[in-house]
Amino acid sequence: MWKNILSVGILVSLIVVVLVMNANDLFNLEEQDPNIVDVTGDTSAEGVTITAPNVSQLQEGGTAPAFSLETLSGDQLEAFDQEQDFIFLNFWATWCPPCVDEMPDLQKFQDNHQDKIQVLAVNVTDVERSRNKVDNFVHDLDLEYPILLDEESEIYDLYSIINMPTSFIIRTEDQQIMKRINGPLTYEQMEEELMSLTEDKR
Repeated sequence: MWKNILSVGILVSLIVVVLVMNANDLFNLEEQDPNIVDVTGDTSAEGVTITAPNVSQLQEGGTAPAFSLETLSGDQLEAFDQEQDFIFLNFWATWCPPCVDEMPDLQKFQDNHQDKIQVLAVNVTDVERSRNKVDNFVHDLDLEYPILLDEESEIYDLYSIINMPTSFIIRTEDQQIMKRINGPLTYEQMEEELMSLTEDKR
């Protein structure tokens, strides 16, 4: 009798092992590896960072998707309907300390190079406490470049943002991404990036 119980136990154990080993095939489950994203040139990270499965990032050399968003003043703004050669597209939020530190430098950068580059700051509005918080923030810092409101994070997703701030330098005429920066920039770094682009254009 004990031999029969032992045999049944061994048989059940083998069946369980086989089922576990072949679970993916039995239930048609596909393994999803996280994307490993190279963040070389990221000013806030080293090595690689991990995004959600099956998310691809917009990278340098690619085409930036066109979009239109409402500004703080209530106007609709077409992102690439600009006269300047380049657009500095920045994704930010009021609760993000590096974003807050970067904003005054963005204003200074815009003031000093308004003939060459247009700063557009996309606020990821659905992660803010309120719209008023954004209004007060912009007013307190006396920001004059366009603040665009991404109410549903649609543009955030469209541009595959994984951290804030993230910025793109885009050539206006063909919407080519010249630079993607995952992390904050100082004013000096902004100057260097623009200088490298204008030198390449000569």
